[in-house]
Amino acid sequence: MNEELELKEYDENEAIKHIVNYLPIDIKEKYADDDILLVIDIIFEYYDKNGFFDIDAGVDDEENIDVDDLISFVKKQLRKDPDNVVDPDDVQSIVLGELDYEESLGMY
Repeated sequence: MNEELELKEYDENEAIKHIVNYLPIDIKEKYADDDILLVIDIIFEYYDKNGFFDIDAGVDDEENIDVDDLISFVKKQLRKDPDNVVDPDDVQSIVLGELDYEESLGMY
């Protein structure tokens, strides 16, 4: 029973699968796993930049994540990448899918 209460570990491959399943068909068909992984990496860059990985900061709740700011950050970072193929109109859905994966792990 105690094992059920433990938080599951974040797995990038599982996150990608979860996000792809979360996305509408018209969006999921547009992107390779590496494209989704790029967005995940940018999300974690945002978390790092904003102290979400700092245990002492006490940031442990989804309410502390400004989703609009996160989405804007991801879009800004993607614009800097000349090889990026992720449409800015799809970023919100991908980010929300990643947040849904985090929630499924019990991170919030």
